[in-house]
Amino acid sequence: MATFRYKVRDRAGKAIAGTIDAPSLQGAGEHLYQLGYFPITIEEEKDTLSPNLSDIWGRFQKVKLEDLIVFSQQLSTLYKAGLPLLTGLGSLKEQTENKKFKQILEEVGRQIEGGNTLFGAMSRHPDAFPSVYTNMVRAGETSGNLDEALDRFVTLADRELRTKQRIKEATRYPKIVILALVIGFAVLITFVIPRFAQIFSQFKTALPLPTRMMIGINNLVHTYWYFILALFFATPIAIRRYIRTEKGEYLWDKLKTQIPVFGPLFLKIALSRFAYTFAMLSRSGIPILQTLEITSSTIDNLLLSQSIEQISGKVRDGRSLTEAMKESGRFTPLVIQMVSVGETSGTLDEMLMRVTGYFDVEVDNAIKKLSTYVEPILTLFLGLAVAFLALAVFLPWWNMASLFR
Repeated sequence: MATFRYKVRDRAGKAIAGTIDAPSLQGAGEHLYQLGYFPITIEEEKDTLSPNLSDIWGRFQKVKLEDLIVFSQQLSTLYKAGLPLLTGLGSLKEQTENKKFKQILEEVGRQIEGGNTLFGAMSRHPDAFPSVYTNMVRAGETSGNLDEALDRFVTLADRELRTKQRIKEATRYPKIVILALVIGFAVLITFVIPRFAQIFSQFKTALPLPTRMMIGINNLVHTYWYFILALFFATPIAIRRYIRTEKGEYLWDKLKTQIPVFGPLFLKIALSRFAYTFAMLSRSGIPILQTLEITSSTIDNLLLSQSIEQISGKVRDGRSLTEAMKESGRFTPLVIQMVSVGETSGTLDEMLMRVTGYFDVEVDNAIKKLSTYVEPILTLFLGLAVAFLALAVFLPWWNMASLFR
């Protein structure tokens, strides 16, 4: 893929210059023509020997959810103020500090200038604008309420961030303790145990079991350190790649819901996300089949996502949403009952928002219980580990002291 610098004219005759990535010069020209531009000159950019570090960093940057929230808030405000869409996009493009997002917004602006819709322009960049976002934008453009659609996405995304932040706060203390324990164990194995092994080898007395285990681990680490180091880095990468496969993701999501203490928490978070996303999309005017399709792709659980796809197929065949959800066996009786009431009364989005509120309270309580359960278990584990290390170091000295007496 090469980069080409171009000069074109739009349908109004306005001259525009920029860059585009394409496999060939002809491909670049055809792509610009499809966007509604009339090419004047197209030249391939030559690679420099010393590229700018900021450009290199910009290629590896990602459009974070925080960037999308700030952009949506500002775009909604400008839209409510009556500012033209292209003017607002140009202003926001200059304000953003994310290099990659700036390039994407520039391309979105060019496509809108060429006659494309905001939804169509954003759909070309799924790495920056997820499907739930673009479909909300499409519903807002169609109904003329783009600002409301953007505000709904901000509410949805902000809720996701708060949930992730609460989980990070609940697991921060265990991570710090385990990291400190691993560092202490590595220091003992690397510096302390080798010196003790030299001293203990001069005596003919048998060493205690914890000390022999530590010396054995020390010999193993010093002999096969390169293999252990490679295994330490390769194992997480291999597991992560396996989880990215369909089979690996299915097994991982199934395992997550079966882990004691953590399993119910993951399930409640997934159900809460389903209910809230469904309600937001429904309020944006998106049809129920499309809402189910979008929701299945945004749920971070393959088991639940596959169930939603099956529900979508049954609804398409004429079944009610309540019957389809009940047959899937993945949803709690509360969710099914509230959906049934919502379908009967025509207030499905309102009922799902109540489900979301219930699960939010349940998630908060589960996170608090998680801290209550994890801290004593972690304290017990830490005490056993420290006791083992202390016995491995001090028991030989006590034995030698008794031997000297």
